[in-house]
Amino acid sequence: MEFKGQFDVKADRHTVFSFISDIEKITSLIPDVQSREKVNETSSKLIVKAGQSAIKGKFNLLLEILKKVEDQSIEISAKGSGATGSLDIKARYDISSNSPDSTTVNWIVDFTIGGMVATMGSRIINNTAEKYISVLTESFRKAFER
Repeated sequence: MEFKGQFDVKADRHTVFSFISDIEKITSLIPDVQSREKVNETSSKLIVKAGQSAIKGKFNLLLEILKKVEDQSIEISAKGSGATGSLDIKARYDISSNSPDSTTVNWIVDFTIGGMVATMGSRIINNTAEKYISVLTESFRKAFER
């Protein structure tokens, strides 16, 4: 499934890129993280509680920064599994300046799920994914309002 959108941040392009390319800052935005372990500068292991209604569980994820183009774009992946299924997420963020202190982030998230989670039906899966994406986007925006 693919989701895409954009949001604006009150910060310059370099500041936004620096934030989104910092593995520790990225993982601090992810909701329901129960533990995180930085592996190196571009990857982190996470245990995340996720799901919907009766099919909720913990997922062991490896989050990795795959590709960076300084002050322009970044590609990230998250792969993992839990008792209720598996996740394979790929995300791309394109960063552009609106003005010296305003930046637009265009994003595309593509994810594949397997196991019991995949049997929930596309409407429930879409709603759950949209909820998590909304929380991440809002957390990212708020990080620059502090």
